[in-house]
Amino acid sequence: MTFRRPISPTERMYFPMRDLAPPFLMQLVIPGTGGIDAERLRQAVEVAARACPGARLIRRGKNWIDSGIAPTVRVVAGHAVADPNLEADPVLTSPIGPSAASTVEILLLTGSPTTLVFRVFHGVMDGMGMVLFATSVLRVLRGDAPEEFPDPVADAELVRRIGAPGRPTVMAPTYRTAVGHGRQEPGAPRHLLRRRTIHASGPGALARIAARLAERTDGPSRIMMPVDLRRHDPALRSTANLALPLFLDLTPGTPWAAVKEQIKSGLAARRELNQMAATRLTQVPDAANRALLRSLNKMGADRGRNLASATVSHMGRFTREDLAVPGFEPTAIYVLPQHSIAMPLLFALMEFDGRTELTVSARNGAGLEARLDTLLDDLVQQLERELPVHP
Repeated sequence: MTFRRPISPTERMYFPMRDLAPPFLMQLVIPGTGGIDAERLRQAVEVAARACPGARLIRRGKNWIDSGIAPTVRVVAGHAVADPNLEADPVLTSPIGPSAASTVEILLLTGSPTTLVFRVFHGVMDGMGMVLFATSVLRVLRGDAPEEFPDPVADAELVRRIGAPGRPTVMAPTYRTAVGHGRQEPGAPRHLLRRRTIHASGPGALARIAARLAERTDGPSRIMMPVDLRRHDPALRSTANLALPLFLDLTPGTPWAAVKEQIKSGLAARRELNQMAATRLTQVPDAANRALLRSLNKMGADRGRNLASATVSHMGRFTREDLAVPGFEPTAIYVLPQHSIAMPLLFALMEFDGRTELTVSARNGAGLEARLDTLLDDLVQQLERELPVHP
């Protein structure tokens, strides 16, 4: 039978974002030494996608269905990622292909360094789903069997099955950010995309960043931490959207250890499950949803009032041995977060061989670029000072 599943309320919320914050993709970037044969990569993607129908989805009304067609592998000859001003990269900012219905795409950049980029529309997968599919493709390139992800289950169905312990957190646009705000100027990029490498890694990085953001914010902060719902059902094999937010309410001066305790207590109480009920807002007509998102963006840019101060997520820990394939040895792995209308800052962390890759998508505005770069430099210095350095 053809794989199909209902589009969840969370996923429905993401459809207008493709027009409002293009290209609205999560992108997993793996640079490395050596090379990858394009045809061998296409074959590996086809094999992995057969085991993971969530990588082949197209929309049919209120459902996602398996198209039966593997994601396209697009070779961009001679191109290298435009680090550090990633929002200026013409490839990373291009639409997903080969058609408007496409939901997953793989890029092979043959410049120096050779780079794999897995590009995913957030409406079909969450960040962890993207990582699971990408690492399955690498398994196939190594000659191993792909991982199987046959379950047509997303967040709404899982929460209905296991239940939520309480009510959702009330959301109101009252929170400022660590970089302030600025009116969005015609002709300037609507969003900024940045990466920093921290030559240290260890427990507590997310909590330390959240505490530092609160320290640099005028007034109380609300940090949104996506939580992987797969933890509630370890047998679940799905790459769908299975993440809900745990909100951390902080004031300037909150120690990072206190942030860590707030995370632990929230996870123990399963509070992230409560937020499924908040997605009922997405049941409004699409036109109303778009108008709401535009209003939230303008309120954040012009007045510095946001539903949350920032999102901070940790996307996993890897080594060269985890990711290497014949002829290609990765030198890093990092996630480029999707742009957002309602969220001013989206941070992502990944650890690789004792280093921490920190990336951020930020709503742009007058004066924001310099303040963002200063904030990132500050975070790098703090984490390299406080986290263990691995030779």
